Amino acid sequence: MNLAMALAEERNSRGGGGADSKTLMMLIGETDGSDWPTSKRRREDEIVVEGGEAATDKRKEEGGDWLCCVCMERDKGAAFIPCGHTFCRVCSRDLWAHRGGCPVCNRPILEILDIF
Repeated sequence: MNLAMALAEERNSRGGGGADSKTLMMLIGETDGSDWPTSKRRREDEIVVEGGEAATDKRKEEGGDWLCCVCMERDKGAAFIPCGHTFCRVCSRDLWAHRGGCPVCNRPILEILDIF
């Protein structure tokens, strides 16, 4: 019995063959592809000027990834040494204390550099 046959047998033994399961594309379609923290951040970044027009925040114009990729809520404010990957200060301290390695490249964190 090969792996494919074993997996098929296990699916059948669980009953129904996964009729209740949804694909990732189905879930994205249900939510219109929107992510609440990201869409909330986009709304906050729009600045209303005197003429009633919406201007884009300077950070967006620069095109940088200013949002922490761990929590997706706070701006990046700290970098790991030696790899240089950046995260918000809260996540960087938590990762250093509990994980000890960078979640992007898995290199050990020797020090955290606060950036402004």
